[in-house]
Amino acid sequence: MNTDVKDAMVEENKDPSISMMKILKKIWVLALSVFFTFTVTIGTFPAITADTRSMLADGGSWELYFIPVSCFLLFNLCDWTGRSLTAVCMWPGKDSLVLPVSVVARVVFVPLFMLCNVQPRLHLPVFFQHDGFFIAFMVLFAFSNGYLASLCMCYGPKNVLPHEAETAGAIMAFFLALGLASGAGISFLFRAVV
Repeated sequence: MNTDVKDAMVEENKDPSISMMKILKKIWVLALSVFFTFTVTIGTFPAITADTRSMLADGGSWELYFIPVSCFLLFNLCDWTGRSLTAVCMWPGKDSLVLPVSVVARVVFVPLFMLCNVQPRLHLPVFFQHDGFFIAFMVLFAFSNGYLASLCMCYGPKNVLPHEAETAGAIMAFFLALGLASGAGISFLFRAVV
């Protein structure tokens, strides 16, 4: 066994809280990125997106299928596609500034969905009236969620020493869960703004 790895393992066994902080310092950008990704996603989907109404249905069958198809089915297909793509393409790299910037840029989906035909609404106008806008936003929103979240979760354990990978994975899972909880909480605020 490598002497550096052996020394690091001895150090970790002396005080696990210190080693946890050491690992967190190595992956904090990725941990915050996965947190923010899921905060935006759960804050918007389904609290805002499921209340969007079709402007084209006019009482027809599309009105019945609009949300199940263009919201839930489309989200799950595009999210799965984004996650699957990381098996063949992992860009940007784990130390690239493009990854956290892309994660933060996803906040633009919050006002985009709010300005679709979400009903009932009290404060904001409907700016994107055509169903095509909502569908295009949903494709990009879901794909970016799957792709960016998967990248962050893959890169977290790769940014640490091999014997720290399991702890790094646990930290990333904690921040993912924290993002889900945060998104669920903030979804009430987002919905109230509409």
